Amino acid sequence: MCERFSLTAELPELSERYRIGQVTYAYKPRYNIAPTQQVAVIIRGAESRMLEEHRWGLVPFWGKDAVNADSGAIHEKPAYRKLFGKQRCIIPSNGFYVWKTEGKTRRPIRIVMKDRGVFAMAGLYEVWKDSRGGETRTCTVMTTRSNRLVFDYDERMPVILDERDVETWLDPTMNGEPDRLQSLLQPYSPERMHAYPVSQRVADPLVESEECVEEAAPTRYALLRR
Repeated sequence: MCERFSLTAELPELSERYRIGQVTYAYKPRYNIAPTQQVAVIIRGAESRMLEEHRWGLVPFWGKDAVNADSGAIHEKPAYRKLFGKQRCIIPSNGFYVWKTEGKTRRPIRIVMKDRGVFAMAGLYEVWKDSRGGETRTCTVMTTRSNRLVFDYDERMPVILDERDVETWLDPTMNGEPDRLQSLLQPYSPERMHAYPVSQRVADPLVESEECVEEAAPTRYALLRR
């Protein structure tokens, strides 16, 4: 699962890395992004890539907020098949949170790239319109089976796309190539990732500070396997 993540990169870094041509909202770094909050989303516009703000969690007619979409079951729901076919996005991040259970305690762990860089999570997006014509832009993070690093904490992890696969994922000419797109939805290489403990304050979705991404004191996490 992916139920909490961060994006602390500054806008110039993000724009350069993903060749963003248009920004549609007042972007700011985030340290503790939770479901139903607004998140940064990159879509392919008519002329360039666009950085937009979407609500994290689709609002499907069949149930509760869809924060994650299982890549292995994406073709089982017609609504998901439609989004997979033509409404794909990437959700930039530089770390996501998982939890380690120690007895009755759950310790938050941050998963990052070894170089601490930004990475692209594969996503789907939808634009919902109300009876007055107002729009709500929503998104979901695609998940796959965990690699051996993340599996210590969770059976699922977000789909992370390599640089070369971002272009494929966002390419509208791939709309009729479901098998090619499906082949991208694989666990990311654990050798390129790193896990470390962070503050228990991450559990509170209202806490938004640099403390959320800082490594916790080792003495408090003596049982944690690095």
